[in-house]
Amino acid sequence: MTYEKERQRILETCRQMQAREYFLGTWGNVSMRVGEHIILTPSRVDYDSMRPEDMVVIDLAGNKLEGERNATSEKEVHRQIYVKRPDIGAVVHAHTKKCMAVSATEVREVPCITEEMSQLLGGAIPLTLGYVPAGEHAKLGEAAAHVIGEKMGVILRNHGPVACGKDIDEAILVTKAMEKACDIYLSIMTRARFEEIPACYAESERYRFLHTYGSEPT
Repeated sequence: MTYEKERQRILETCRQMQAREYFLGTWGNVSMRVGEHIILTPSRVDYDSMRPEDMVVIDLAGNKLEGERNATSEKEVHRQIYVKRPDIGAVVHAHTKKCMAVSATEVREVPCITEEMSQLLGGAIPLTLGYVPAGEHAKLGEAAAHVIGEKMGVILRNHGPVACGKDIDEAILVTKAMEKACDIYLSIMTRARFEEIPACYAESERYRFLHTYGSEPT
């Protein structure tokens, strides 16, 4: 069995998401990219009984390389994002309450209203344009990859958030940031006008977070 360390880390992430009620039942999935390979959670396996050997390894074309089980049914969301974005090394697709609530509204994006969004996500959170029925896996992947652009997350319409990161730790952090952003947005969107962080600042703050944050003179 290859990628033992990565398989264990994915399993730990699933259990962490489940403990936070970000995953429900067998809904939600996690993946990591290692070179030209993707390690994914399996389809319809409860997280309490899931084992590292249940993970499935595919290549960037979607061909199965290792695994007795089927990969998550949302494999294409992960794969197509990795193909489009070589900078992404991990993806967490959760079913969090606030992001799911926003996914059912008519908004096209969650505006960039917090510093965390500009730094971690690169600005506003885009939503896919329409609901994709369960089972239309390739179309769902296309929808996610189409709207994510250079952002680190996307919300699937009437579905849930997809958080990305250079590694699994960042993808977990982005998952939390997306849920927090949607919580704040829902609390203000019907009560008062709000000010969005200007796009120029969102861009410069994302650059600072990636390249100079932590090494700047204070």
